[in-house]
Amino acid sequence: MKKVILILISSILLITMITGCNGEDINEISNQLVEDMESNKTEKVVENDEEKIMKDFNNAIKGDIEPFLLVKLIDDIIDKVKVDYAIEMVLKLEEIQGNYIERYTEELFMEEYQMELITLSDVFDSELADKEYASEDYLFFSVDKIKDIKNESLKQLVEKIIQGKYKLINMEGAYYPIIDYEGLKVYEAYLSEDIKEYIDLKSMESNMPVILDGGITISFDELAERLIRTENYLLKYPDSVKYEEILRLYGVYLKFYFEGSPNTLIYDYETKTIKEHVLASYEKVKNMEGTITSEIVSKYLDIIKENDNLIDENVLSKVTELHSLAIATLEEQN
Repeated sequence: MKKVILILISSILLITMITGCNGEDINEISNQLVEDMESNKTEKVVENDEEKIMKDFNNAIKGDIEPFLLVKLIDDIIDKVKVDYAIEMVLKLEEIQGNYIERYTEELFMEEYQMELITLSDVFDSELADKEYASEDYLFFSVDKIKDIKNESLKQLVEKIIQGKYKLINMEGAYYPIIDYEGLKVYEAYLSEDIKEYIDLKSMESNMPVILDGGITISFDELAERLIRTENYLLKYPDSVKYEEILRLYGVYLKFYFEGSPNTLIYDYETKTIKEHVLASYEKVKNMEGTITSEIVSKYLDIIKENDNLIDENVLSKVTELHSLAIATLEEQN
């Protein structure tokens, strides 16, 4: 087994060292790595080998390893280790994915890359009306279109981005890489409940970010649902390593739910009166007994009604206080 792991790690490091080569060379060696992994899956691993696997894994990620290569390594060994080690692998992948976003973004803006991607895809319309929300079909670059990319360097770049479990999302007329949490769900069988639910919550955001180009992309009822789900997570897993991240996500959702956004106002621009569908959503949440979110929304709704349903500075000035109260109340449950 030691020999097998060393072969895997050596292959990973070799590919990392030659990433400056042309895409064809990378593909050939990458394919060979997959073949090596598949052929070695027949070897049995005993429990005592887990520490060795993790030691070799950590050695592999000390270098500048790209996400698509790390995915291939994890795919081969995650079923050979216990839950704690599997979590460590997936969270390390997430960290490295985050570190590579800026680098991949810069590469996607080289030459005429963006122009070719846009030409091959349906462009997302950023002007969102009250009840017209973003369509996932228009928002992300389709994997099916990769085969149609004529620039070979761009094709190789997009392939390794997708293989690294990213999506290409259209924002303001250009494509950017974001982590594809839906893709990370393939590891759920090896993870603890809190990390599985964390990935599920984050997949909602990677499947449809709540805000794009200054507009809210989902309905207020859907935004309320996300608020309740994040609250449930925080109450259920107060000791989760991802508690703070989900708490921040809850805060983001609550702010947009209370204030809207520059391109998705919660009130009529001319009259300043709160929009009917927003008011109806607040009423629904108010009636959800037993949640911190419902208590905070109820307070906000009282303020709005006392102001004759007008959304002005008198109302919006209370948002910061209510937002802080919601966060503090959730933290008190920890």
